[in-house]
Order: sequence, then C-alpha cells, then structure tokens
Amino acid sequence: ARAGYYGEVSFIDNQIGRLINWLHDYDKETYKNTWFIFTSDHGDMLGDHHLWRKTYPYEGSTRIPFVVSPPLGSDITTSRPVADEGVELRDIMPTVMEIAGLPTPATVTGRSVLPLLSKKDENWREYIHGEHCTCYSSEQEMQYVTDGKRKYVWLPRTGIEQFFDLEQDPGE
Repeated sequence: ARAGYYGEVSFIDNQIGRLINWLHDYDKETYKNTWFIFTSDHGDMLGDHHLWRKTYPYEGSTRIPFVVSPPLGSDITTSRPVADEGVELRDIMPTVMEIAGLPTPATVTGRSVLPLLSKKDENWREYIHGEHCTCYSSEQEMQYVTDGKRKYVWLPRTGIEQFFDLEQDPGE
C-alpha cells in the first residue's frame, strides 16, 4: 500500500513538473503570472497504528500539504519557506480572493495565508478543530483540537480521550 501511495505521489509530482515546464517553455506570459496552490483534502494512515484510510485524528490522516507559490518575479515576499501556523482548507478561498484583489466576504471564516509567506502572524488562529462523524463505524466518530504541537483527541461514542505532545512524540 505504501509503495502504491508513494507511486501516486511521484506521479502527481511529475505531472505538476510537466505543467510547470510546459508553461515555462511554451507560454512564458502565463508562467510569469501563475500562482500554484497545492493541497489535499485528507491524508491516509497507510498502516500507521495498524489503521488505513482517512477519518482518523492522527497526523497521517490530518496533516496535509498546503503549498502556495507566487509567480516568479512577483512583489510578494516569500522569506518564510515554511510557516508553522495552523492553516486549513477554509483558508484557500480568502487566499485566492486576495491574489485576485477581491474582498473576502464577511461570512468567510478562513484567512488568506499570503501574509504568512513573509512573517509570523502572532494573531493567527491558536488551534484547529477537526471532527469526523460516524462513517465506517460509530466508534470512530471523533473530535480533535491541535495547535500543531499538542493534540487532544476525544472519541465520544467510546469515551476514549488521548493527548499527544507532537514535539516529543511526533508518531503519536
């Protein structure tokens, strides 16, 4: 399963490279004006803790890529190649709205990640809440809260609670 998954990741990486190379070689104007945002809706446990699929509160399922790359030569400062603030999929829309120069509707709860490309934001959200309702089994219904350094997990159907110090125990 891991070999297949890594093959899929390599295939996607190769396809993204082909797109970037094609734009660079055959449509330089578009290439110079193209933002790349790469993410995923979930990870996969791949056998970690003898678990498979998504729907779990553990890093293999919840930690996903969120890559934002501005066009070459843009005036966006990218002095932080890696930001450690907790970002979520709800941050995609406000990010794209800011790129397009449009206001984000007041009802949107996400935030543009563009400021994080250049500096730490002390006013960024303190934690991320995740949840999954009953899906494959009612016992797997869960809630979790994490700041990226610590994580609290609660499985309400079974009463199980877990706490992880992700800095000391990144494998949970």
